[in-house]
Amino acid sequence: MENIREKQKNMIGIDQVYIKQKEKLFSLYKNNLPQSIILSGWEIELLSNIAISFSELIVKNNIDHTFEDFLNICSNENRKNSPFVYMITKIYLEDKKRFKNQIYRDDISNVHTFFQTKDEIDQKRVCIIKIIDDLSIEASNSLLKLIEEPNKNSHFIIINHNKAKVLQTIKSRSYFLNFSKLNEEIYFENLKSDNSTNRDLFNLTNGSLSLSRNFINHELYEIQDHFRELLNDRKLIKSNTASHYSNFISKMFTKDEDISIFFDYIYLITSCEVKAMARQGKEKEVLNLLKISEIVKTYRNYFKSLNLDYTTLIVSLFYKIKNV
Repeated sequence: MENIREKQKNMIGIDQVYIKQKEKLFSLYKNNLPQSIILSGWEIELLSNIAISFSELIVKNNIDHTFEDFLNICSNENRKNSPFVYMITKIYLEDKKRFKNQIYRDDISNVHTFFQTKDEIDQKRVCIIKIIDDLSIEASNSLLKLIEEPNKNSHFIIINHNKAKVLQTIKSRSYFLNFSKLNEEIYFENLKSDNSTNRDLFNLTNGSLSLSRNFINHELYEIQDHFRELLNDRKLIKSNTASHYSNFISKMFTKDEDISIFFDYIYLITSCEVKAMARQGKEKEVLNLLKISEIVKTYRNYFKSLNLDYTTLIVSLFYKIKNV
């Protein structure tokens, strides 16, 4: 394994990140595979890729597989979905045009059936939870019961963003593997966009590659300067401002994409402006921007938890911001 790490030293591609964590996973696979493993970190899409790749390794259950084979699986973009891997994630509600607020107990009700399905002798099965932070309390308790039922061929790979949102009883019954923030070199090497945009996104997202890619894919940087102007001079907010932003969203997001990304983006912009005003010693403006930050956060939560049309929310949001 040390030889493989030597090969990686001068390579910075995304396939070469989190090598130590991948080594640990492979060691677990070869020696004593736990029934439940938690992958915790900020780069949710990267962790999802690792979870799917590791699941493929588990269900193939080939004793001759090497660590290099595992790395090759991680880098393979043409993987086919295995019938022995079951992923649970938030469901998109077509009639309400948004994702479910959480993953509920009913959403994980098929896991027991999935694990009990009769197939080849000693065939391993893996359930991926993306992400456990989205589980309701009832769903978390149901998951705990499943983890407590020992079965040598049933395994969970649980993706986690905020450690505080994992029930301690689940954490204590799982192998916990932490994935630290990516360093600047890897971030800039793997984010394909304009260099000045990269630096802004790095500062805005605190170096999150997954968040930055989401923002780039939806071209949210196009509204960054304008929204900052509105924050710093709220008289610029006009009666048609909300409709312009609603039109932008409808143009940049398809019907089955999570529009809460937009609210995440303007929340981060507001937070950055708070810090900028604080550095300049503008106490009054800091207090006003903190109020706006809380307003944006509240409306982001409204969108995620209530069945409200985003155009209605945006009209109300800009009205609130204008009157701070």
